[in-house]
Amino acid sequence: MAAVSRPPAESTRKDRIIAKVAGFVARSVWRDIDVHWTTPPRTTGPELTVANHFGGVADALLILYAMPRPPAIVARDVIWKVPLVGRLMNLIGAIPVHKPEDRRPVTGNDQMFASCYAALREGQHLLIFPEGVTRNEPSIAEVKTGAARIALGARASGAADVTITPVGIHYEDKAALRSRVVINVGEPISLDGWVAGYVAEEGTTDGATVSADDRAAVGALTGEIERALREAAPDFASWEEARTLTLGAEIALRSTFDDPRRPVPIGLRDRLGNVLAERPPERRRAVSEAVSTYQQHLEGLGITDADVHARSGLLRFGASLVVQFLIALVLLPFALAGAIVNIIPFLVVRAVGRLRVAPSMHATIKPIVAVLAFGVTWAIIIWLAGRAWGFEGAAAAVVLLPVYLAGTALFIEHLTLLGRIAGEQFRGRRAGSAAERIDAERTAVIEAVWSR
Repeated sequence: MAAVSRPPAESTRKDRIIAKVAGFVARSVWRDIDVHWTTPPRTTGPELTVANHFGGVADALLILYAMPRPPAIVARDVIWKVPLVGRLMNLIGAIPVHKPEDRRPVTGNDQMFASCYAALREGQHLLIFPEGVTRNEPSIAEVKTGAARIALGARASGAADVTITPVGIHYEDKAALRSRVVINVGEPISLDGWVAGYVAEEGTTDGATVSADDRAAVGALTGEIERALREAAPDFASWEEARTLTLGAEIALRSTFDDPRRPVPIGLRDRLGNVLAERPPERRRAVSEAVSTYQQHLEGLGITDADVHARSGLLRFGASLVVQFLIALVLLPFALAGAIVNIIPFLVVRAVGRLRVAPSMHATIKPIVAVLAFGVTWAIIIWLAGRAWGFEGAAAAVVLLPVYLAGTALFIEHLTLLGRIAGEQFRGRRAGSAAERIDAERTAVIEAVWSR
């Protein structure tokens, strides 16, 4: 069937609500979320986002937050069996996939494919995790054929101008609360352009006959999706290695810039990080050890590598101490109120964090438990405030509860940094000796990265 143009999908009220809720939860769970776009994001037309699957539910939450259009998620049907989660998946328009190991008939996937084809024909946005499983290792597993079959089948059924967008999710520590995460949106694949190139290369078919039933085309497109996903996503032996090698790559790249405040492009950083990950074990270990030593001292002094490169960081030790103290002092009343109000849900989330389960399971259950624990607690407080002071009291609680939570989190973070700065300041080290040590450690990192 020839491709037919369809009107672009428009943002609905439900989409906007989903985006706001996902944004609030994501900003509560992670301290910093950096979204990097290789090309401008697509806001209309059929789009199939493919992402690495390191964090379970957390992966979907982050993509709902990061993408301009909240996608409908293609997920395993077992998720629908989890209490409340099943209703949530229906609410956001998720599409279930049946797997043989789940003891469900694979023929049930006919409806899944039909739903995906229809969504893409209507210009909608879909999300699929093509590895098919949640990974505990920071490397891409073998990519399954489902994403390629959806894309080619949708095109054959009439979807025009389908784009496949690879997304790499880089966790600093996926099991930790209030850690950092980077979302790297890679170079999109134009399906029409890919099919044209495939037909020209094969020379045995034409674009109209390329569909989900063409095994050779499905295999070739799956390989292209895997290549794009590996470029966008992490590919390391361990999470600690991922953190230190990418940080080492960033430090080495910054050393080549004339402007010390110029941001290091994340795509360039991650590509160099992946190159470092392919080195022999002893070379990787040398980079990791040099980075760990250097970063530990930077954090203790309250400065960044950009400060050192600008030759201004060591003059700011005392100023950092004063600034962090003043910020902590301003946040103190909010932090105390937040600690009192949120102590029970905080302890619940902390208890979940101590469970002896895989990091991917932590990343899956921690956001869910956080939403439920804080949501129930806040609902009770809002109800009590309404009973005591009427509508004004309930409205005040709705406004102040997120403020108190943010105040507590920021206070703890600034207090931690204050302790690190003070520790370095009051150990009696002279600025000159500190400067020499930091310079030597930075040089060691750069040499370890660029050495051959």
